[in-house]
Amino acid sequence: MAVDGRYERSPGAQAPGASGRGTSAHRATPLAVPRRTAPEAGSRAGATCTLEWRDVTVDGHRVAYGVAGSGPAALFLHGWGLRPNSYRRPLLSMATAGCRVFAPAMPGFGGTHELEVSERSFDGYGRWVGRFLDAVGVGDVALAAGHSFGGGVSTSFVHADPERAASLLLANAVGGPTWAEFPGELRTMVQRPVWDWVHQMSADVVASPGLVRLLPLLAEDFVPNLVHNPLGMFRAGQFIRHADLVAEVRTIAAVGIPVVVVWSDRDRLVPRSAFDDLRHAAGVDGVVVEGRHTWLISDPVRFGELALSALVQSGVLTAHAAPDRGDEAASAC
Repeated sequence: MAVDGRYERSPGAQAPGASGRGTSAHRATPLAVPRRTAPEAGSRAGATCTLEWRDVTVDGHRVAYGVAGSGPAALFLHGWGLRPNSYRRPLLSMATAGCRVFAPAMPGFGGTHELEVSERSFDGYGRWVGRFLDAVGVGDVALAAGHSFGGGVSTSFVHADPERAASLLLANAVGGPTWAEFPGELRTMVQRPVWDWVHQMSADVVASPGLVRLLPLLAEDFVPNLVHNPLGMFRAGQFIRHADLVAEVRTIAAVGIPVVVVWSDRDRLVPRSAFDDLRHAAGVDGVVVEGRHTWLISDPVRFGELALSALVQSGVLTAHAAPDRGDEAASAC
């Protein structure tokens, strides 16, 4: 069935969220998505595509989540210390790519109950994501996407149950074990001092081109998380420092799931070396965009382009000749 007369579900591909993965059998490097002019997410796009906030019960606890768009189901997982609210514009842009996005507040953040001690790991979070999708009635997704910490959780989710995801999009994801390379010496993330994480996070926020927009989001999300659950944030931060998901990414790519690995050129929180670890594991060149660690909040249109690329690679959507989706993209929601 055609979407806007420009993108359509691939022949034989089933809609993720119902049954079947709807993915192609081969692996490809990320498509080069040309820069295009598009309405700002949340303005013209937002007029026809709205982000709704809902509640669902997972493991006996209330979970708030956002949902936007129509079409094949997709998943977005937020970064450490935040919740989906901070990603309103990227979520709307992702939805205009032609999917129905589900974005939960993960355990320990946004009021969601923290996982049990035995489950406080990337594997545990990945299993929780599967239970969340079960609770909202989603069988599988055309795209699993995550930013930073959320990228690591997305990786664990897809690795644990590859039949539930047709593609994976990692935006400045944690999971690469290399912190820095020096002459004759390789330092891992475990060796990275906590003060350096804090310093780079602060520097990223201050230097962000969207500082005026970013600060209120941090005040709304990060500060309440820190006040209400400081120990939970600390515990999550501890296993993030030990993250090594290279083998998981390599396995995901090996079974034929397209992996899009993205990094921003001024990110010092997740270094270039960690990005290289993941793109090499996926067997792709990777995509480097302009910006700091939180670039997708400042440039949601570019994030939507990359989501579209992943959806096309998954085989769920096929691209037609028209180069610019323009206003039709907004009306797809």
